[in-house]
Amino acid sequence: MARRLPTMLMAWLASLGPGFVPGHADEPPRSTRAAMPASRRTRIASASRPVVRQATPGLPALPAPGATNPGRGASPTEAPTEHSSLSLAEIENLAIRNNPTIRAAEGLVQQQQGLLRQLTRYPNPTAGWVQSTPSQMSRGATQGAFISQDIVTAGKLRLAGQAERFEVEMRCLQLRAQVGRVLNDVRVRYYEVLGAQQAIATAAELQRLAEDDVKIIARLVEARQAARPDLLQAEIHVSAVRASLQDARIRHRAAWRQLVNLVGVPELPPTTLPDEPESALPGFEWDEVLNRLMSESPVLRAQAASVREAEVEVQLQRRMVVPNVNVQTVIQRDYVRDFNSVSTLVSAPIPLFNRNRGAVINAQGMLRQQQAEYRRLRLALADQLTSSFEQYERALNQVEHLREILPRTRENIELTTRAFRQGQSGFDFLRVRDAEDLYHQTRSSYIDAMTALRKIGVEINGLELVGGLNPTEIGTALQATPGVPSGLGGVLLQFQQQQNAGVGKTLPGALQSTVVGPQ
Repeated sequence: MARRLPTMLMAWLASLGPGFVPGHADEPPRSTRAAMPASRRTRIASASRPVVRQATPGLPALPAPGATNPGRGASPTEAPTEHSSLSLAEIENLAIRNNPTIRAAEGLVQQQQGLLRQLTRYPNPTAGWVQSTPSQMSRGATQGAFISQDIVTAGKLRLAGQAERFEVEMRCLQLRAQVGRVLNDVRVRYYEVLGAQQAIATAAELQRLAEDDVKIIARLVEARQAARPDLLQAEIHVSAVRASLQDARIRHRAAWRQLVNLVGVPELPPTTLPDEPESALPGFEWDEVLNRLMSESPVLRAQAASVREAEVEVQLQRRMVVPNVNVQTVIQRDYVRDFNSVSTLVSAPIPLFNRNRGAVINAQGMLRQQQAEYRRLRLALADQLTSSFEQYERALNQVEHLREILPRTRENIELTTRAFRQGQSGFDFLRVRDAEDLYHQTRSSYIDAMTALRKIGVEINGLELVGGLNPTEIGTALQATPGVPSGLGGVLLQFQQQQNAGVGKTLPGALQSTVVGPQ
C-alpha cells in the first residue's frame, strides 16, 4: 500500500479539484490531547481484536508498517532530462515522491497505527507449575498447573481503542495537510521561477533596444547629426541594462534552487517553464472562500478529531475506577493420597484509596483545552484568510492598473524612437532612454504584481496551507498581527516571538526560508 501512496494522493487531489477533502462545516468543536495519558498505557493491558488496516473514508490510503518505497517502483529522484520542459503537474509529482516532510508525516501515521494495534490487544494469560513437597509429617504430595487471566471490565479496551482511532484519524489529517503544504509551496515557488523567467525576457528585450540605440546613434554621430555625449550616454545605458539582465538571471537561479530544494531533488537542472495564460488567474468571493476554509481545512478537522479523542478519554478515565478481575484456575494431583483437585480463585482490587479522580480531572481539563483550541483555530484561520484576501485584492488592483498602461508605454517607445530617428525637434536620446526605462519598469512591476497575485491565489485556494519544508507539528495557524507579514513568513515570525516570550518550550530545528507576498 505504501508503494501506491503517492499515486493515490495525487489521484485523490485531482478528484477534489482545487480544494482538499470535504469537511464538516457544522461539526461541533473537537480535538485531542498532545500525549496519551500514562494511565491508558499502563493500567489497561494491551489487547483486543486485530486492527483492520483500511483507509478512513475520505482520507488517503495509509502506509503499511515498514514500507519504504513510495511510488510504483520508480526511483524517488526520477526526473526529466536537462533539455526537457517541466510542467507544474510533473513538478508536483516529483515533490510528492521526494519531499521528506511527507515521508515524516507518513511515519507519524505509522507510529500511531502501531500504538492502536498494541493498545487494543487483550492481556496475555499467565501459566505456571505448582508443587508441594511433603515433610516427614505430611501425608500429601501434589503437583499441578495453573492458568491466570485478567478480565478487562467496563468496556475499557473498547474506549481505549476508540480514542486511539481518533488519534490515528488526526495523524491522517495532518498527513493530508502536509501534502497540501508541499503542493502549495511548489506552486508558489513555481510562480517565483516563472516570474524570474519573464523578468529575464523583459531585460533581454530592453538590452536589444538599448543596443539598437547605440547603433543608431553611432550612425548619427558619423553623419554629424548627433554628438558624442549622446553615444556615451547610450553605451552607459547598455551597460546598466546588461547588469539588470544579470540580476534577473541571478534571481532566476536562486528561485529555481529554492523550488528544487522543496521538491527534494536539488540536483534537478533548470528548465524552461511553460507560461500560464492570464485568463487562468483565480477569482474569489470572501464568503465563499471563508466557508470553504472552515469546512475543508484539514488542520481544523484534525483538531476536531482531537476533541473527539479527548471526549472519549474522559469516559475512559471515569471507567478506570471499575477494577479488572483476575481469574485463576489451579489443577493439582496428589500422588500420595491418589486424587485430583481443581481450585478457582477470583480477585479484584478494591477502589478504596484510589478512585482515579485525579486522572478524570486531568482528562476533563484536557478536553476543555482542546475545545478552546478548536475555536482558536477557527478564528486564527479566518484572521489569516483576511490578511491574504486583502493582499489578493491589492495585487489584483495593481495588475489591472498596470495591464491598462503597459500597452501605452510600449507605444511610447515606438513613437519616441521613430521621432528620434527622423530627427524631430525635442526628441533626443535622453527622451528615448526615458521611454525605454519607463516601459521596463512598468513591465517589471506588472510581472511582480502578477507573480504576487498568483502566489496569494495559491494560499487562498490551498486553504492557507504553507510550509512545505517545516515539520508537520508547527503547521498550526497563528493569529495575524498588524504590521507583520502574512503567510508563512508571518506565522514563523510570530512563532519565534512566542518562543522568545516563553509561550512555547523549544523551537524546532532550522525553519525553511519563505517568500512573503506583496506588502
